[in-house]
Amino acid sequence: MKFQRTLCSYKGMTKRNIKVYLKDKTAIIFSIMTQIIILGLYLLFLKQNYVDSMTSMLDGFNIKTEDNLINALVNSWLVSGVIGTSVVTVAMNSLSVMISDKQNKIDYDYNASSVKGSTVVLSYFSGAVINTIVISAILLTAGIAFSCISGSSFPEFTELLKLYGLVILGSVSAVLILMFVASFFKKNSTYAAFNTLISVAIGFVIGAYIPVSQFSDGVQTFVNLIPGSHIAAMIRNVLVSPCINDISTSLAGADHGMFAAEAEKAFATNLNLFGNEVDFTFMMMYSIGAILIFLVLNLVSFRFSSKRKD
Repeated sequence: MKFQRTLCSYKGMTKRNIKVYLKDKTAIIFSIMTQIIILGLYLLFLKQNYVDSMTSMLDGFNIKTEDNLINALVNSWLVSGVIGTSVVTVAMNSLSVMISDKQNKIDYDYNASSVKGSTVVLSYFSGAVINTIVISAILLTAGIAFSCISGSSFPEFTELLKLYGLVILGSVSAVLILMFVASFFKKNSTYAAFNTLISVAIGFVIGAYIPVSQFSDGVQTFVNLIPGSHIAAMIRNVLVSPCINDISTSLAGADHGMFAAEAEKAFATNLNLFGNEVDFTFMMMYSIGAILIFLVLNLVSFRFSSKRKD
C-alpha cells in the first residue's frame, strides 16, 4: 500500500510538472528560441556560405557534383545543431517549474505532506526529461523531413534508432546536469538570467552557428569538455556522415577520398580533445560517464538539502 501511494504521488506530481510547463506558452517559446535563431541565421547567412565553401572545395579538386547533394549536407548540419541545442534549452526551461515552486513556497507544502522528498525530486526530473524528449523528438522528425525534401536520403532504420536514442540520452544528460545547477537557484529572476546566458552560448559551444573545427585547439578542447558537445557531435555524426558519403560516391574516387576527409574535419563529425580526435564510441562513453557523475552529484545535493531542512 505504501509503495502504491508513493507511486501514485510520483505519477501525479510528474503529470503536474509537465502540465505546468506546457501551459506556460512563454516557457515553450523560450525553449525553442535558440532553434529559431539558428534557423533564421542559417537561411539568411550561413547556408550560402557553407554551400559556397563546399563548392570551392570541390572546384579545388577540379570536380563537380550535384547541387542537391551539397544542400543535403549543409541542411543535415543545420538539423544536428537544432537538435543539439534543443535538448539543452528545453531541459533548462522545463526545470523552471522547480524554481517557481521554491519561489512560491510550494516546496514547503510538499515538505509538510507525507510525500517523500526523493519522490518530489524524481518527479521534477521525470517531468523535465519527458518534456525534453517529446519536444526534441518532434523537432528531429521535422528536421529529418526537411532534410529529405532538400535532397537527403531517408535515414536507415538503424540510423533512426541512433538518432532518437541520442535524443533520449541527451535529454537525460542535460536534465541531470542542469538540475544540479538549478538546485542552487531560488528565484525565477536569477534563473531566467542564467537561462538567457546558456541559451546564447550553447549554439557556439556545440557548433550550431560555427563548426567547432574553426576554433583553436585550446578552445575546441574547452568546449568539447562539455557533455552537450558530445551529444551534438554524435547526432551530427549520424546525420552528416551519410551525406558526405553520398557526395564521395558521386565523385567515384576522383578526389582520392580527400573531400570526405576535409568535410568530416570541417563539420566536426568527430571531436578534438587535447589535440586528439575522439570517435563516436568515446563520445558515447563520455556522455554516459557524465550522466553517472551528475547522478551522484544530484543525490549528494538532495541529501545535503534534506539534512539542512531537518
